[in-house]
Amino acid sequence: MTCLIKCLKWASLWNRQDAFEYCFTNYLEPGCKEEDVLVELCESVTEFRYDTGELHFKTMPKFQAASVFHKGSYSTLAASYESVLKYVEDNGYEISGAIRESYIDGVWNKEDESEWLTEIQVPVRKAASEE
Repeated sequence: MTCLIKCLKWASLWNRQDAFEYCFTNYLEPGCKEEDVLVELCESVTEFRYDTGELHFKTMPKFQAASVFHKGSYSTLAASYESVLKYVEDNGYEISGAIRESYIDGVWNKEDESEWLTEIQVPVRKAASEE
């Protein structure tokens, strides 16, 4: 939940009313870690502002992705990750960038965890053939 709290904090710094127009977390290291996870917290903006200590503005590149929508608590995201990563492997793709989670519905607008909605996006490219 730390990522979401920081996203809320930064949104409030800019007095944004539409704080969750499009907010996502990029996981910048491969694999799954329980601690010291390197992430990039991102939020859409309508204009670039000045960079500050931890807040930087940039344009995110387009990419092809395998994605899955996860309905429910964040504590059960692992099953959705397993599903989308299996799809990537079974269909001849490889991961080509930082995996992201886009938070569509969550603690900020739904009281019931079963109503939370997260999209997991895995950047992919066709795997090189092994010949």
